[in-house]
Amino acid sequence: MDVIAFSWASVRRRSRPLGLLLVLLVVLPGCGGGDDSVSSVGDPGSGPGAAGSDRLAGSDTEPVQPPAPAWSSPLELAADHLDHARFDAAQEQLQAAELSLSESASSDDKSSGVAEWKSLTASLASAREVERQRLAAENASKRAARLSEAQELQESGKLDEATAALDGVLSMAPTVEQRETVRRIAAAIEAHRSARRRLGSWMKMLGSKDRSEVRAAQNQLRRDPDTAIPLLLEAVRSLDQPQLVKNTLELLRRLKRPRLAVPAMVGVLSRAGQESSWPDAVREISRLKDPGAGPLLLPLLAKAKSPAHRAAVLMALSDVIDPPPDTLPVLLETLFTDGKELEPALRAAYTAMSRHGQDDLVALRGLPAQVDQATAELLIKLPGRLVELSALSKPEQATTARAAKRLAVLIGVIEPAAFVGVQVVSSVGQYDDSPAAAVVDGKWDADNLQSGWRHPLGKPGTIILDLGSEKTVTAIRVWNYNGSGQRDRGWKEVDVFVANSRTDLTPEASGIIPRAPGTVVAAGTPPHPDFSIQLPVDQVQGRYVILKAKSLWVPSSFAGLAEIQVIGY
Repeated sequence: MDVIAFSWASVRRRSRPLGLLLVLLVVLPGCGGGDDSVSSVGDPGSGPGAAGSDRLAGSDTEPVQPPAPAWSSPLELAADHLDHARFDAAQEQLQAAELSLSESASSDDKSSGVAEWKSLTASLASAREVERQRLAAENASKRAARLSEAQELQESGKLDEATAALDGVLSMAPTVEQRETVRRIAAAIEAHRSARRRLGSWMKMLGSKDRSEVRAAQNQLRRDPDTAIPLLLEAVRSLDQPQLVKNTLELLRRLKRPRLAVPAMVGVLSRAGQESSWPDAVREISRLKDPGAGPLLLPLLAKAKSPAHRAAVLMALSDVIDPPPDTLPVLLETLFTDGKELEPALRAAYTAMSRHGQDDLVALRGLPAQVDQATAELLIKLPGRLVELSALSKPEQATTARAAKRLAVLIGVIEPAAFVGVQVVSSVGQYDDSPAAAVVDGKWDADNLQSGWRHPLGKPGTIILDLGSEKTVTAIRVWNYNGSGQRDRGWKEVDVFVANSRTDLTPEASGIIPRAPGTVVAAGTPPHPDFSIQLPVDQVQGRYVILKAKSLWVPSSFAGLAEIQVIGY
């Protein structure tokens, strides 16, 4: 093996202009034939010493790159840490790079390094701010969720758990507003505990099936409603005491605090575990005189999982006083689907459409401004669907047919007619020659006394008509008493009642009956123009129709009416 070497003196002579040069001699053993080859790797300088070394080594070599600046590696690591959101590690590397840059002499490389350091530092600050905002939003969301949870727990009577939830909120740096909410809920928890101590025995009695005990409990709790309300809101959530829930719902309504009662009632309908209490919630919602239930029930319909659940929500929606204007579009698909939900959906649609004047499906009057193509097509088909459903004849389909007909009458695809066979069952009085039965003889413009009803004025004018069975009344048509020179002898203001008993409760319609002409039509002369008035009734069901005079045009010795028609189906 041959070894090629140089003396250090020779190297120093050749490399004096460039300074000290390290020469590495690498001896490579040869292969085959016993020949050895030697490769020399020297400094990549361009001086004559380097050129001489290459010639002596007998081979070409690539120049050796100068070492990277000291700040290069920290900057690369900082960039990698930033990419992976390791902000503290990135900060450490940037500090190391800053130190190296500060200790280095000025050069183009240093200027480039400083620029890169500034860029990464700015990126780190921006990333930290984004992360700070994200964490702040996350914590705010957690605090809000815990506050809502604490409120729910307090209303459910889980007071210890509610207190723990409030402690959790306080540990997350709440805002001033959230601290105030914590204080309010904490006060409610203490009030709840106090109420339990004072009214616990009455709440226990409220769950009784004995109505006398229930009334006693309700009366006692009504004396201090502010104290009782937390206990009532807790009781109404009971999953295993339906009798307590029923009596509590009733009391909540009677307290006349709709802001609390309405959400509590709808809340019962929202919980699948309270299915046995759904009918009680529906009944109490239907008795409410205050708004608020409608906007809560319609969204709940979309969340209901079972047909029974949806039917219960629809039943409640059909009796509210504030159905949302978009009820019909929401219910359209259900109206075209046979099943348990159809009949309550028809009723709910009628309630909303009659409330918002949505009886013109062509002009879309009263409906939301934006109606998509699918909804528009179903609206076009709805009249035919209602006529089809109205014709259902099986006994189990009777309620569905009646609900469909009610809606069909509202939109004008089925016209109601005057009932035949109506009988007078009672009146305030009559004269023998002008009996009360004359008001249903079909003659409103005759020229004899017996075709009209006259009664004395000792008592307010009242007459009761019997339809023979429960019917749906849509209007009452009345002709005032007419006689030669007696145009002022008729009724003026009138109330109309429809019910299944002969007792008048709340009037379904009121109005003023026009005066009669005061002349009698002679034989062979043209008849009088029709002088009747039609009083609309909101499709009320009942067997008896009661008319009661509130005033007369000119009180005299008698008053009366010529004819009455009851219109409906």
